Amino acid sequence: MKKYLCLLLCLFMLSTVLLTGCGKKDPEPVKPEVTEVKEPTGTLIAGITEASGNFNPLYYSSAYDGHVVDLVFEGLITRNFEGKYEGAVAESWEISEDGKTITFKMKKDKVFSDGTPVTANDVVFTYQVVADPSYTGRNGSLVKDMLGYDDYFAKKTQEFKGVEAVDEYTVKFNFKDALRVNLENCTSSILPKHYYGKDFAYNNTASVEAITSQAIGSGPYLIKEYKEKELILLERNMKFSEEGYMIKNVLMKFVDQTTDIVELTSGGVDLLPTVIEPEKIAKARDAGFSINKYQRSGYGYVKFNCGAGPTADKAVRQALYYSFNVEEFTNSYFKDETTGEILASTQYHPFSQISWAIDDKVVSEMNNYKFDLAKANKLLDDAGWVKNAKGIRVKDGKELELKVAAMPDHDILATLIPMWERDWGQGLGVKLNVAYLEFNTILDYVIYNSDANVNEWSLFFLATSITSPDPHTLYSEFHSSAIGSGKDNTGRYSNPKVDELFDNGKAIMNIEEAKPIYREAAKILNDDAAMVPVYANTYFDLYNSKITNFKTSSLYDWAKALKNAEIKE
Repeated sequence: MKKYLCLLLCLFMLSTVLLTGCGKKDPEPVKPEVTEVKEPTGTLIAGITEASGNFNPLYYSSAYDGHVVDLVFEGLITRNFEGKYEGAVAESWEISEDGKTITFKMKKDKVFSDGTPVTANDVVFTYQVVADPSYTGRNGSLVKDMLGYDDYFAKKTQEFKGVEAVDEYTVKFNFKDALRVNLENCTSSILPKHYYGKDFAYNNTASVEAITSQAIGSGPYLIKEYKEKELILLERNMKFSEEGYMIKNVLMKFVDQTTDIVELTSGGVDLLPTVIEPEKIAKARDAGFSINKYQRSGYGYVKFNCGAGPTADKAVRQALYYSFNVEEFTNSYFKDETTGEILASTQYHPFSQISWAIDDKVVSEMNNYKFDLAKANKLLDDAGWVKNAKGIRVKDGKELELKVAAMPDHDILATLIPMWERDWGQGLGVKLNVAYLEFNTILDYVIYNSDANVNEWSLFFLATSITSPDPHTLYSEFHSSAIGSGKDNTGRYSNPKVDELFDNGKAIMNIEEAKPIYREAAKILNDDAAMVPVYANTYFDLYNSKITNFKTSSLYDWAKALKNAEIKE
């Protein structure tokens, strides 16, 4: 319902009796000026396939949970549609001449959804948790380069000097060195200390980690309801102080990948973000739905367990790569039968398609893992994996068995697994053991409880989005310091040279000077076959035309795009 605010309610009237013998009519009353103040209206129903229900910014791991985090929480700064940083909670910021200190002035009208003011102490608390020795989340790389982190993490002191409150609305970040990535490390979502930190103590972050679905932030929405595997209902946070976000409710509805397009065309959902299947895109186009098309920054990938089992052997990983016909998959699965266009490409490195570190020259210097079954078999032969009487390869008395952690009813895996059975099983003599696991179980295997489950899997398939053209984004994905439960190096990949390159690369301020460092890292990751990017595709956001002003891009996903979107009933 629209609300009207009257800014002028006083009427000025002449009541003076004139001395002349004839009277005059009173003038017409001045009509009050009315200014319309719009309130958020409507409900957007977005179809999602998975979410674990962990909406804690310091501990979530699923991209779907990340969309909720982005809508419920704010950081000091954020990237706009053009990819440039702008203030969120921060009003302004200043970088010292030596590049080691960044000082933020915070907006004084910011409050959390429970009405408590957002202050510098909340920022300090957030980073104290990430720096704590007991922290088991994915954000550890944010604080590694901050002043005092090493002693704080090593339990030599309980004072963390990396982030300090200058006053109630001024916070200062102190770094050991001037690094290109320092500003990016100041972007964490801010947690309210009075809520998440009421039981927090040094070296004991368990109470913070325990708060998952009951989230409180200062962002444009708050969580109204969460039903596991059913829905996430977000309601507009009316205490949010910024402009935009004029959609009142955002309902994230769980949909099946096999029927999600029917949900859209029948009106069950209004939005299917990041669709990749050509037949679904064609159906939406034919039905007159709006479509946003953009190059994805990311890919679908297979990641090997580099820390345990047969895939810890580089030769095995390379052999599996050469015998994985990713071009066959991509050219078939992503072919638009209407236009003949292939809506995806292949690449043999893990860097983003929009990364400034990659060009055609460096790609030409990498291994080209085009399908070559003979080469794959020779790699295994040379590495000592020989076939037994059953045709299964064996080394040191152990069979080459791959434990595939797979999600059930997954459209892409339904295509890939038969290919693996044909080329890895029959073509190489590999024993395949496919375990169909729920999404959250796979996350337990490779992230949340990965140390305990290290021997339970050999490979898994997931997809990822890379949030920056800066290759430092991949630091925690491949640096050995990020191996372990709750951390990002899910493949447990470890190479001292790659660690060194990533450590050196972040210190180089000039991008042109940094490029050779990251290009060398990319070539090593390619040669080590640490992971297999299966496809690098184009994204299509399919949505009802009642959603207006909805602009998305490689680095500006549908949740961010809600800032300017509206529902036109």
